[in-house]
Amino acid sequence: MASSCGSSILLLTISAIVLSSVLAVVSASNFNQDFTITWGDGRAKILNNSQLLTLSLDKTSGSGFQSSNEYLFGKIDMQLKLVL
Repeated sequence: MASSCGSSILLLTISAIVLSSVLAVVSASNFNQDFTITWGDGRAKILNNSQLLTLSLDKTSGSGFQSSNEYLFGKIDMQLKLVL
């Protein structure tokens, strides 16, 4: 019983260390350091102290960006405003 309790505490400690290091990397990032605007002729902008990326689309073209690093998976949140 004592050995399984010790193993659980060790696992929780390792998990907390890994989680805190991942959160430190995420919180330190910004768009100027981690992304490159690849196309868009001025329609892509980095704002709010490098914390916000805006992409615009018009009748002729759009805009795009690329990560400076390669990732196996990820998550992206966005808000779209369509004007008719």
